[in-house]
Amino acid sequence: MKKSSTTTKTIQLYWHQAWHYPVYAAGTLISIPIITLITNYLPPLVLANVLNRLAKGQFTPNDVWGSFGTSLLLYTCLMFAGVFTWRIVDTLSWRLEANVERDLAERVYGHLLGQSANFHADSFGGSLVSQSSKILGAYDQIADTTFYQVIPLFSGLIFTSIILSRRAPLYVVALVLFTAFYVTTAFWVTRKVRHLSSEHAAAESAQTGYLADSITNVMAIKSFAGKEYEERQYSKATTNTASHLMSLMHAMQRQMIYFSGLTSLIEVIALFIAIVSVVTFKANLATVFLVLTYTASISSQLFTFSNGSLRNYNRAFGNASGMTEILQLIPEIQDPVSPKEFKASLGTISFNDVTFIHDGANKEIFSKLNVQIKAGEKIGLVGHSGSGKTTFTRLLLRFSDVDSGEITIDGQNIASITQDDLHRSIAYVPQEPIMFHRSLFNNIRYGNFSASKETVFSAAKVAHADEFIKTLPQGYETLVGERGVKLSGGQRQRVAIARAMIKNAPILVLDEATSALDSESEVLIQDALWKLMEGRTAIVIAHRLSTIQKMDRIIVLDNGKISEQGTHKELIKNNGVYAGLWAHQSGGFLED
Repeated sequence: MKKSSTTTKTIQLYWHQAWHYPVYAAGTLISIPIITLITNYLPPLVLANVLNRLAKGQFTPNDVWGSFGTSLLLYTCLMFAGVFTWRIVDTLSWRLEANVERDLAERVYGHLLGQSANFHADSFGGSLVSQSSKILGAYDQIADTTFYQVIPLFSGLIFTSIILSRRAPLYVVALVLFTAFYVTTAFWVTRKVRHLSSEHAAAESAQTGYLADSITNVMAIKSFAGKEYEERQYSKATTNTASHLMSLMHAMQRQMIYFSGLTSLIEVIALFIAIVSVVTFKANLATVFLVLTYTASISSQLFTFSNGSLRNYNRAFGNASGMTEILQLIPEIQDPVSPKEFKASLGTISFNDVTFIHDGANKEIFSKLNVQIKAGEKIGLVGHSGSGKTTFTRLLLRFSDVDSGEITIDGQNIASITQDDLHRSIAYVPQEPIMFHRSLFNNIRYGNFSASKETVFSAAKVAHADEFIKTLPQGYETLVGERGVKLSGGQRQRVAIARAMIKNAPILVLDEATSALDSESEVLIQDALWKLMEGRTAIVIAHRLSTIQKMDRIIVLDNGKISEQGTHKELIKNNGVYAGLWAHQSGGFLED
């Protein structure tokens, strides 16, 4: 996506969000020009009138109040009006910004959660967090710049033109033409800065992403003595960010020299016009005062526009560009426009002529795969690494979509229902269960948000998690650390199993759910898993074949195809791939 297009999309995004609150948005846009007139342009007009009367002797000697009382009172009111009226603008703009930033944060959050598993696998979590924060900060920066710098500038230009159109028409024409030239060239001159701002923002996001990745994997860094290596790599990221910042600084310095010269020129031109107006056109002192006063105000605002406003815009649009592009991404896995009502009751699963090609490797994993799993049937899924076991579960969970064919549950195509409805019907325990940095109680209860304390405690006992939880200082209220880092692998799996238990879904998918358990714990968990599988359709992936030897059926995958299937005893008798795997693990000794 081109940067100009990204900027346009960002503007549209912010504009759309702001007009969800028309009272605050319209109130701010209308009140700022009015208050600018009252506080910045009417007071000089009152002063000009006083100066003009003083110059012409239009006053009564020794009677200040009688001659200028009205002017003094009006001037005082106008000067103090800003103290209160600008607070109205602040209130409106703050309310608008608070609501927009809240809605925008929720929109970004929902959009990120709606992206596919592949998107998150290919993205740095830290970078996404950084970009999410930046797009909110960018809105705040753009709104403040627009409200307090840009709108006052252009409304001031209009008021100046109206007030001086009769007094100094030549000046008005020159001011309008000069401002148009200034603003037009400002956008042209700052193109380089806009581009460099986007590059700097991207470098900052990459640096933040690398930092987050390193902190998440700090134990791997320590265990492999990678501190010095990671510091060198991070130094490259920080150096790259600093290099982009220096390039941005040099471009902004050149820009500042250009605009400083222009604003100085306009003040010189204004003085020249004022002198010519008096000498040639007999203009009065009031007109000269207004020309010089308004010129100083406009030139100051133009300089702020070119070196403050545009800088803020460039940086803000650069910061927002990353997340703006992400917000344009259509999720790889989408719910149907008109989803069908779905509630799995039996748990019958069918893979019908399923073909799936791995996007990254452009490799066909399954070709017209057919698998029928009866309601309540316990299926073991085995095979060498890369045989398609994990892909099988990803397709069932719709973390990826099939290229052709269909997958049905209780006769209904899973592509015709919402992903949430599908996932409510499947309890999934992955090989490396991820924990939230929350309490153990909340991690278990995540399987059923309405579960009672008794249900959570009961599931933890059945999963043999209660045993270690009770030994912790804060028990079930113990925080588990980011991604469950405070727990051992076996403890995380017990918590994940307890979580699956309270979900009470008709289909259970276990992906190496006992791989991190010691032999004693595995015996205990096996009992819990069989209780969990009662009355449910279960698909169990296991490299440890002892885990699945009692399954109703074992399916052996080899390069995306079913090489054999049957009970444990049947497959041993066939002396095929499964028998070879079993002999390799058990040394040929079979258990009854």
